[in-house]
Amino acid sequence: MKAQVAKAHGWDSNSGISMVEILAVVAVATILTAFALPQVISSRRMIRSASLPREIATQLRYARQQAMSQRQAFTFQYDDATKQITIIDHQATGATLLSASGYPNTANSITALTIPLGVGAGLPASEISFGVPSGINVTSLGDTSTPTALASNKLTVTFQPDGTVVDSSGNYTNRTLFFYNNKIPNQTACAISILGSAGRIKIWRYTESANAYVE
Repeated sequence: MKAQVAKAHGWDSNSGISMVEILAVVAVATILTAFALPQVISSRRMIRSASLPREIATQLRYARQQAMSQRQAFTFQYDDATKQITIIDHQATGATLLSASGYPNTANSITALTIPLGVGAGLPASEISFGVPSGINVTSLGDTSTPTALASNKLTVTFQPDGTVVDSSGNYTNRTLFFYNNKIPNQTACAISILGSAGRIKIWRYTESANAYVE
């Protein structure tokens, strides 16, 4: 009778797989998943973090392209409080724009685009940090660019109609934005530099083995 009941419930070893074997397989699968899951999450975070400097560079290039095609100044503005990028069309030209009242929201300027950086880069905004990780002591790039400080939690880059970046005196000036994912800072440290004299935009990534940001 017991053999018949066991067979009816599929517990008989002659049926192929016993309940003990099923539980053993489930236990092994659970252990493997527990070990693999952090690696999967880390890999996804690395992949998404790699898109961060590309997204920023894309919006910088867009602002520069618009300035040159429309022959008027355009500003790229990063807001660290909201992790948001704003592209401003000034509908004006000239270095004096940089010292105008309310800059970069000067008279007649309009907002051309607003891009939440977390959405564009595919990262939670809470993971995006501006600056250089505390574990890295390298703050200059191969083109001699150094970090540009935030002003009231914002950083602006205004492209002139010829694609260059100048200060309020009309002198060429560089701008550099450093970022990292605060969950894995050293592995995701990156920078985006803008050379004022040419308006060239370059992406740099930190390499731990060389202890340097490389293009």
